[in-house]
Amino acid sequence: MIQTENNTDPMEKIVAILYQVSEHLQGFTREFAEIREFVRKAAGNIPPLLLDKETLCRKLNIAERTLYRDIKDYNIPVHKLGSRLYFYWEEVEESLSHEKV
Repeated sequence: MIQTENNTDPMEKIVAILYQVSEHLQGFTREFAEIREFVRKAAGNIPPLLLDKETLCRKLNIAERTLYRDIKDYNIPVHKLGSRLYFYWEEVEESLSHEKV
């Protein structure tokens, strides 16, 4: 690393500072690449978003009655656990992106 204290020429000081900034940016770039790779790998371990019918209705801003109609019209997959209905958000998005059945 170039020392800036011993340089008397202002241009040399500027060059020294720019060199230091360049070194820091290269370090940040390497660290950012490592973080990006870590996040990419970690994202693969996140389970899909599971919603109950009340939460899905709020998310879609629709009434429960409309949800039941859309389940039929758009063939939205439903997952039952006991008497409760659950939906995977990715499946809902996919179903709603198609034409009505």
